[in-house]
Amino acid sequence: MGPRLDNYAEAALRPLYKAHYRFQFLSAAFRAGLFTLLAAEPGLSRTEIAKRLGLDEQPTRVLLLGCTVAGLVSKDGNGYFNTAVSEALAGDPTDLPGAFVPFEQHLTYRAMGWFYESLKANTNIGLRRELPGEASTLYGRLAGHPQLETTFHHMMGSVSRSVATDLARKLDLSECRHLLDVGGGTAVNATALARRWPHLEITILDLPTVVEAARERISAAGLGDRVRAIGLDVFHDELPRTGDCLIFAHFLEIWSIERNRLLLGKAARALDPGSRIFILTPGQDDDETGPELAAYLSAYFQTIASGEGMVYTAGEYEQWLAEVGFEPAGRFWVGGLSDVLITGVKRENGS
Repeated sequence: MGPRLDNYAEAALRPLYKAHYRFQFLSAAFRAGLFTLLAAEPGLSRTEIAKRLGLDEQPTRVLLLGCTVAGLVSKDGNGYFNTAVSEALAGDPTDLPGAFVPFEQHLTYRAMGWFYESLKANTNIGLRRELPGEASTLYGRLAGHPQLETTFHHMMGSVSRSVATDLARKLDLSECRHLLDVGGGTAVNATALARRWPHLEITILDLPTVVEAARERISAAGLGDRVRAIGLDVFHDELPRTGDCLIFAHFLEIWSIERNRLLLGKAARALDPGSRIFILTPGQDDDETGPELAAYLSAYFQTIASGEGMVYTAGEYEQWLAEVGFEPAGRFWVGGLSDVLITGVKRENGS
């Protein structure tokens, strides 16, 4: 029996309004270990899969039907196999791309059901309805939910590692003596850059609760003589005037335009003329038509993470840099997830 398509619009809309089913097939199979099982034993029958996964046969049949329709497994005779898509999910579940699955399932899926309400209220209603706590951002509330915090950091750590390698390869810091890494988190970028540039000193600036984890990574990497982490609140404290270059990496997209202008103004006051600034961020096309990831992340910031940020265009960042005394000096893509690095140089007259 062939597919029944009533009209073009219905056929085009169906993948959108049925997307939640596809994700739950993906998530359930990942949690059950189906992809790891088929990587180790390709061609197992439904009965064999049910036994290995500890499921009854009827639920296994439902799961395999959904995964087959979604292109996650293929069926040849009575045997099931991973596809090129699902084979990538058979490795370390805390690394990419697998780390995205529990993050989406446990941290974003239910909360994104409040997207419309978050748009109407212009704040992160999804976070407030789905994750108990007093803090106004996801980052503040995760401290009270250790399992979710671990899930979040597995995802963010795997993303950061994938980008940091390419960032260290492409970013020329040969003339930089001391890099300020604002919102530098757990030192993923800092350790990669310090290894690439042996002359470089790096100071990470982040919340006191974050810098403890950064110090552990720095110590484990044997970089304590050149990399350090200082706890401060970048929205309330001025930045130290110790660096001759500065980077915001995966930080400014979290916040509103007003906060970003505030932070870039602080960066301008912390740097001398001729110093360089770098902004690493997910990129939105200058014509505001994509890419897809920019749309997803913007909805995530609005509904869950902070209630105020989004993925901005590189052109906007360049305009804000110019407003506070930097000359935009180019942009290039970094990593494989649509990240862009925007660069600027502090003008002599600072205006």
